[in-house]
Amino acid sequence: MLDVRGLKAPQPAVMIIEALGKLKAGETLEVIGDKPFVDIIPKLEESGYSVEVKELSGSFVLKVIKTEESKELNLQVKECDDKLEEITENTNVAKLLKAHPESLKILVRYGFSPLENPLMRKTLARTVTLKEAKELLGMNDERFKEMMGELRRLKET
Repeated sequence: MLDVRGLKAPQPAVMIIEALGKLKAGETLEVIGDKPFVDIIPKLEESGYSVEVKELSGSFVLKVIKTEESKELNLQVKECDDKLEEITENTNVAKLLKAHPESLKILVRYGFSPLENPLMRKTLARTVTLKEAKELLGMNDERFKEMMGELRRLKET
């Protein structure tokens, strides 16, 4: 059972895809969420998964069965280049990591620990800005400003 309630897109999709990658044919993943999973259901069905959604006490339960025909799912994200003129709250996390690999240590130290996982760096990091990541983590403004200062100093070196 995977609980994605309260998470903002694309985090639930990333978690679902990661969990499905660990399943064997015939195994089932159940996911409970706030929304009816309308964005990911067509992708799951196109990839050969058996899918069922039920509403239960104001939440939605997605049941995904991996079949013999199921194909590996990937998030569709475009590759980013490694040019970065400045580091702002609207900077894409993957672009920052590509331009300044040393930024990973700073981000992890400030609570962006999912980035330690290479899969998360390949998927989630490409889909969010620093500001969106801050909101996902619930980081306060003062701590975010402190982190941004450290990240901007990377441009000076």
